[in-house]
Amino acid sequence: MDKKVLILCTGNSCRSIIAEALINKELEGVSAFSSGVKPSGKVHPDAKKILEENDAWRDGYHSKTLDTLDAIDFDLVVTVCDHAKESCPIFPKEIKQMHVGFEDPDGKSYEAFESTFKEIKEILLAKVKSALIQKNVFKTDSGVKIAFSGVVAKQQIIKMVENCATGSCECMTDETKKKITDMQVVGEDGNVELNLTGDVAKEEIEAALARSKVINV
Repeated sequence: MDKKVLILCTGNSCRSIIAEALINKELEGVSAFSSGVKPSGKVHPDAKKILEENDAWRDGYHSKTLDTLDAIDFDLVVTVCDHAKESCPIFPKEIKQMHVGFEDPDGKSYEAFESTFKEIKEILLAKVKSALIQKNVFKTDSGVKIAFSGVVAKQQIIKMVENCATGSCECMTDETKKKITDMQVVGEDGNVELNLTGDVAKEEIEAALARSKVINV
């Protein structure tokens, strides 16, 4: 089942529309929606143009209020402007939230929309993907098992292991590395397990995961 992400801004005409479209185009396993605190009721023509030029536009994208999305159970709420962050509504259940602000291109040249599009693609997508990775750590008879689920790629975890094996890992302390005798990655995209063999504590691995630059952006 796809993870549901809400992109929230003030007018829901530029930044949040671009973010919604890019997430839907680029992130597998994620469905994005957008709304405005005070929606303008229309998508800015240049926002639509930049999305059309990059094959990311859908006719269903439009400026709307949050109450039109009441039936959706969101996994993550992202505010992309300071006003939306300050006036972010209270949701009926606890939902993970984060703020990634971008300058408003409204009223500026088309080049400003191109710049906003590039920044959202390069910055926001990675942060959303990272936020939607679930990590559960378990102590086993032989060491520690980490179960990753959500928007996680098997190759992503393999890369993390390779960094540890080559010494370029910054998340584990040298003391923790010495305790691990083997690391095995199994599973598939969306559900990946990393099995660590050795006399290592669950708490050590949890601390290392919190520092990992591969799965935390």
